Amino acid sequence: MRKYIFLITVACCLLAAWPALAGQVQVFEPMAEGMSQRDLRDKARAQGFAQAVLDEAVVMLGNKLPEARTALLKEYLLGHAEPFIQGYKVVSSQDYPEGLSLTMDVRVDRRTLRDSLGGMGLFATLSQPQPATVVWPGDLTDEDLQALHNLISLTGIAPTEGASPVFTLERGSDKNTWKCHLSYDGQEWLAVNTDMAKAWFTLWPRFFDRPTAQAAQTGGETLTVSGWFSPDGVLEFDRVLHGWDGAVQNAQLVTMDMQPTGAGATWTLSVVNRDRLEMLLNAFLPQRGLSFHLAAENRD
Repeated sequence: MRKYIFLITVACCLLAAWPALAGQVQVFEPMAEGMSQRDLRDKARAQGFAQAVLDEAVVMLGNKLPEARTALLKEYLLGHAEPFIQGYKVVSSQDYPEGLSLTMDVRVDRRTLRDSLGGMGLFATLSQPQPATVVWPGDLTDEDLQALHNLISLTGIAPTEGASPVFTLERGSDKNTWKCHLSYDGQEWLAVNTDMAKAWFTLWPRFFDRPTAQAAQTGGETLTVSGWFSPDGVLEFDRVLHGWDGAVQNAQLVTMDMQPTGAGATWTLSVVNRDRLEMLLNAFLPQRGLSFHLAAENRD
């Protein structure tokens, strides 16, 4: 038994170090009056980063994010995508009088992105919005008010007077910063930033990343697969399972059982799209002589 526990430990270490797959994106950035070539390339690269991260996010969310929220997510990522970028390579670059066409291979840190999407509330609000009280000052400019409403819509918040949690937006003392409060269940958190979106998304993970909130939104299930001839097959399927972001999240290999008839293994996981997951399992496992059982976890 120790040997198989060791194998699982080694496998987890190897999978944690598995390089992110690069995705190719092609973008066109129009030339604006007074823009330098360097600024044009910087904007094109930022647009490429945003598109690459958006492509990964849409798959992780099971292609369920409504079109309007997808557009808002892309707008947000235009200024906030770099933390999710592990590397990139310019494949081709073509200058035109109208602007720049850029093709890049971009490696996205999928684990960090997945965690961030959860903290932003995008998984929790896919099926229904989150009621919350949202308070803001009456002297916001039209631009600032639109930015706030975009964040509310992107996150999936349904402003409801008297609801909990309570989010309060204020101007900082120097008028160039935003001072935000989030309170829930007797706790209160504060964020101050010149970027309204950064302040907003500094606070909301405090609510959406609560253990009880995560348990409510993940729909935890167990997947048991049997019929392998050796542990190598288990480890290979574990790698495959981690690539099915549009169907399943947070897959964890918890047991591996060796019997005279072959190897079996059990995973805990969060189902994002059950129909897609069952389709993938049926397409991958039976043709390899493997059987599986997918069931909701027992909760005491």
